[in-house]
Formats: sequence, C-alpha cells, structure tokens
Amino acid sequence: WMTGCMTLALNVADSALKNDLVGVAVHAVAPLLLIVTAETGLAYRRAITAAVVALEAKQQAEREARERAATERRDEAARRAREEREHAAALAREQREHEARMAREQTEREAAARREEREREQAREEAEREQRERSEREREQRERDRERREREAAERAERERAERAERERREQAEREERAARERAALLSAGPATDKLPEDDARAIVAAARAEGLSVRTAAELCGWSVGWVSTRYAELRGPVNGVPVDLAGTSH
Repeated sequence: WMTGCMTLALNVADSALKNDLVGVAVHAVAPLLLIVTAETGLAYRRAITAAVVALEAKQQAEREARERAATERRDEAARRAREEREHAAALAREQREHEARMAREQTEREAAARREEREREQAREEAEREQRERSEREREQRERDRERREREAAERAERERAERAERERREQAEREERAARERAALLSAGPATDKLPEDDARAIVAAARAEGLSVRTAAELCGWSVGWVSTRYAELRGPVNGVPVDLAGTSH
C-alpha cells in the first residue's frame, strides 16, 4: 500500500505541477490499480489469515476436544477399572466374609450338635441310671414282697399247721373221750347172759382191751368163748389189714 502511494505521487507529480488534469488522471490509473490490488490482496490475506486462524482454532479446539474426550475416556476407563477393582475387591471381601460366616456357622452348628449329642448322651445315661435304680428298687421291692409273702405263707402255714394240729388234737381228744364214753357204756352193761351178736361182741372186746381188762372178763361181757376173745385181742394188738382199729367205729 505504501509503495502504491509513492508510485502514485511520482506519476502524477509532473502533470499536477503542470496542471495537466488529464495527465494526472492518466498517470494515476496504474498506481491506483496497484493500490487497489494491494488493498484487495491485504483484505484477502487478512480474510485468509482469519480463516486460517479460525481453522487452526477450530482444529485446536477439535484437538483439545479430542484430547479432552480421550482424557475423559481414559479417566472413565480408569474410573471403571477402579470401580471394577473395587467391586471385585468388595465381592472378594464379601465372599471371604461369607465363607468366614459360613465356616463360623458350621463351627457353631457342629459345636451345637456336639453339645446336643452330649446332652442326649447325658440324658440317656441319666435315664439308664434311673432305670437301673428303678429296676433295682423294683427288684428289691419284689424280693421284699416275695420274702414277705413267703414269711406270711410260712406263718399262715404254721398257723394252719398249728390250727390243724390243735383241731386234730381236739378231734382226737373228742374221739378218745367219745370212745371212752362208748367203752364205758359198753362195759357198764355187765356180764352177758347170752352170746351177743358178733359186731356187738367185737365192740365190747375192743373196749375191754382198751380198758386193760382180761380176756376172761371180756368173754364174760360179750358171752363169747375165751378162745374167740383171745383171737380178737391178738388182732387188736396190731393193725387189721394195715389199718389201725378204731374203737369208736368198732363200737358202732
């Protein structure tokens, strides 16, 4: 632009001094074109420079955006990786805690099972001990009951034996008393005038022998011969056919 102005001044200076307007106009055309061209080129250069600056700014912004996006992606990737690591660590920690809790619960269950088993065993032993003690008490009670029953049975048998002996003694005494009365009744009739029936004669002979009378006296009382009475006395000295003579029965 400065060059064009200087060229314009030099070209029109001579014509201007001469007041040659046409010459001024003619000689001003070239410098003016140069000046216009120079100004236009400057505007173009400014526009291009502005465009280039804008493009570079845009490119710089895009680079910065790409870099920022890349940074954000790296940061996001790092964050995600960190979160994944933290999540994996949390999962591992939870897994360890879960395994520890499961192991602890298993240990507690086993301890509880052993404790329950010990309690059951103690309860079983206690029940067995109580059963043994109860069985022993029952056995002792049965033994005492058996001894009591045996003692009562023995006492009852002794009482019965004593009662039976006493009853037999009384019956024997009654029989002897009755026999004595019967003998006395038989012997109180005195000597027989005739030969008595054989059953009556046998009864009198038995009564006479029991009272210790002689054979002759017995013969007089029954009216039978002395030989027959002697035979009866011999028979009365021992059992007849293995059965002792019952004087009371004989008297009947």
